[in-house]
Amino acid sequence: MVVFNHIAHMYSKYLDFDNALKLFDEMPQRNVFSWTVMIVGSTDNGLFLEGLKFFSEMQNSGIQPDKFTYSALLQSCIGLGSAELGKMVHAQIVKGGFSAHVFLSTSLLNMYAKCGEIEESIRVFNTMNEHNQVSWNAMISGFASCDLHLEAFNQFIKMKKEGFTPNMYTFASVLKAVGKLSDVSKGREVHNYVTELGIESNVLVGTALIDMYSKCGFLKEARLVFDMNFTDCRENMPWNAMISGYSQGGCSKEALELLTKMCLNNIERDVFTFASTLNAVAASKCLQFGREVHAMVVKFGYDLKLLSVSNALADAYSKCGSLEDAGRVFERMEERDLVSWTTMVTAYATCPWEEEKAIRFFSKMREAGFTPNQFTFASILVGVSSLCLLEYGRQIHGLLCKAGMDTHECVESALIDMYAKCGSIIDAEKVFGRIFNMKNPDVVSWTAIISGYAQHGFANEALELFRRMEEMGIKANAVTLLSVLFACSHGGMVEEGLHYFRAMEERFGVVPEMEHYACVVDLLGRVGRLDDAVDFINKMPIEPTDMVWQTLLGACRVHGDIELGEKAAKKILSVRPEYSATYVLLSNTYIERGSIEDGLSLRNVMKDRGVKKEPGLSWISVGGTVHKFFSGDQKHPQKDRIYAKLEELRKKMNAMGYVPELRYVLQEAE
Repeated sequence: MVVFNHIAHMYSKYLDFDNALKLFDEMPQRNVFSWTVMIVGSTDNGLFLEGLKFFSEMQNSGIQPDKFTYSALLQSCIGLGSAELGKMVHAQIVKGGFSAHVFLSTSLLNMYAKCGEIEESIRVFNTMNEHNQVSWNAMISGFASCDLHLEAFNQFIKMKKEGFTPNMYTFASVLKAVGKLSDVSKGREVHNYVTELGIESNVLVGTALIDMYSKCGFLKEARLVFDMNFTDCRENMPWNAMISGYSQGGCSKEALELLTKMCLNNIERDVFTFASTLNAVAASKCLQFGREVHAMVVKFGYDLKLLSVSNALADAYSKCGSLEDAGRVFERMEERDLVSWTTMVTAYATCPWEEEKAIRFFSKMREAGFTPNQFTFASILVGVSSLCLLEYGRQIHGLLCKAGMDTHECVESALIDMYAKCGSIIDAEKVFGRIFNMKNPDVVSWTAIISGYAQHGFANEALELFRRMEEMGIKANAVTLLSVLFACSHGGMVEEGLHYFRAMEERFGVVPEMEHYACVVDLLGRVGRLDDAVDFINKMPIEPTDMVWQTLLGACRVHGDIELGEKAAKKILSVRPEYSATYVLLSNTYIERGSIEDGLSLRNVMKDRGVKKEPGLSWISVGGTVHKFFSGDQKHPQKDRIYAKLEELRKKMNAMGYVPELRYVLQEAE
């Protein structure tokens, strides 16, 4: 029997559970160890219900469990996530007189914590006659896993005061909790103790330190830990933690450089490496590097096996602007989840001219049996906003209400934005009013309604809302202030706009970005204060980009300032010679001022340089299908009927005295 037990244990340990089971069935005799081996084996192989069945059969055969059997059974309860079953096992432990064992009490408090019953864990811990390092670790880990991160840290402090020395598992748990708290002072306190014990170079502890500093936003300290301990490390955990830290901290370049070093040092890359790196690729929009990472993913065989990697690949390609590659990754997936579909809906919804495909993907997703979540809904609303499909937007709103997701903050702001961009400011007001009556709207919802009023030309209403938002203690962010400046610009409120711009840093704590500077140039340009606009640009603390100069050029066209327009155009073309809008704006400025030859000459320069103007586009939704039209379009299947109707309308317009605007007609200009 002893030999059989050990062979069964060996099979079980090496995850050959079928042979362990076969051997168990052939055993002429069994003892408590035999049954415990099968319960442990079931749990190790994810067969948690089987473990409970073995326990039941064991009792029916008249063999009494010991503390190791109960400990193994509690692991089955953890696997099933059932605190109720755990309580039944607990009752048997008490009845059997095993509750005084520190080993078993530790297993109990660990089970309760992992099943979300932290109060029961504390109760078990407090009733223990004695504690050991493992029981303290179980409590710290339990608090951390239940998102009670401050309690986990406090438990760590108590453990030290009680005279127990933490080990690497203690530090891994408490550093995870500190990272979630984003409290670097507590992190440094733990780090100091790690240094005292001389275990900073331990892979588990060092990785936890890197992760903690990264989550607290102290990437330099994280890199210092990495450089001092792990540059020659052959294990990938510290490398993965550092790459993840850089990726989440917006340092995409450093993340990609670290992956390159991993490759040069021939350090194993796994799913965590690729997931973090692809997030960095998506943020940096570096398509070529993304393709190189994709090649590695294929080489390691992760592209079809792991859905998380495939989803990250599709997301990286879409954010790098290659929807074709993203689509190919999606089509190759052997299985898809909600993230897969949401990734593609978001990709198309946020790409100009591709929003219609987002609607198609959204419909296919629902046909495939997937229920959209708040992020899917927020993305499809962005696509609907871009296409101005009000009726479709109302249908999405109906689905949201039916699913009970219309109260999610990201969805609420997306709804306000959608209604405003689709021309129904009244519906946008209704959504905002409902939020206002139910709870205090967040800054995103306030920004969405302020932006909506600004887009519709209700500058006074936008500013009044902004003042109410301030009175309610909601702190404006960069986007809010951009919407305020936009409202002032479109309402001709120059002094108000300048006032808010000057107050950005001091009053709101927001450093102006290029969009804010461009908005002020637009504010001054619209009312003809071109000299003030130029003076403002010259005094900018950062180098103005083509966005700022393009805004000035637009104002020059409106006010017919050819000389200043030429200067602005030169600035733009020095960095973006392929930008067609610059040529068109300057050409129109020439023509409007009567310099037709100069205007025509500039158009010829465009042709010589191979610069093509992006054609204007109109669209309409009929029967759920979006129809797009370009000037002179000959591709639409119903083009003959469309042009016949246009001709009919043209005749009616002429009969009513319509006179066409010929200022920008370059053919037959005389």
